[in-house]
Amino acid sequence: MKHSEEMHALIKKRGTNQLDDLTLGFVNAMKYSSPDILYPDFGDVKPGEGVEAEWFYDVYRGTNNFSELTAIHQYISQEALFDDVGELMMGIALVEMKHMDKLGDFILALKGNVTQEYDTKYVSYGNSAREAVQLGIESETATIAEYNKILNKVKSLPENPTTVISFQLLSKLIADETHHISLFREWLKEHPEPKKEKQ
Repeated sequence: MKHSEEMHALIKKRGTNQLDDLTLGFVNAMKYSSPDILYPDFGDVKPGEGVEAEWFYDVYRGTNNFSELTAIHQYISQEALFDDVGELMMGIALVEMKHMDKLGDFILALKGNVTQEYDTKYVSYGNSAREAVQLGIESETATIAEYNKILNKVKSLPENPTTVISFQLLSKLIADETHHISLFREWLKEHPEPKKEKQ
């Protein structure tokens, strides 16, 4: 029996958004994203299965100190302001951009709104690289707390495809934010505060 070459080739399945595939692969390959937990596919997400799009608005682009948009703005600005911590802030900012991207897709799958207004009044930059990193720890901790609030709402619902996917998405986001705190703490340990000279 004669076989065609196609019968033996394993063709990589690509998504319809190849740039999304590229950026996802990029951030997953970097040290700034938790490599152990992956994003779920949103194909089976349906509105009306208990999970409300509005639950995710504040973490998506809310005017607060814990939204993904606040984190992006904060870390990109700190990258420019503080050379000592620039690479770390840029790497984490790229992961936060992917978080915002995935949350936007998820909110739209739930027939929600991704065009809320935004104000930068809760964005903090700090006056030094150490202060920037400490602010990062505070922001990431607040973000994890918000994700856990949503996670508890999801856990209280009957299990269905949308609740399962919500749980998977939140688990990925929490894993990444927890990893960011570890990276920030590692940076602080490697860059101790200079000792003040006695007068």
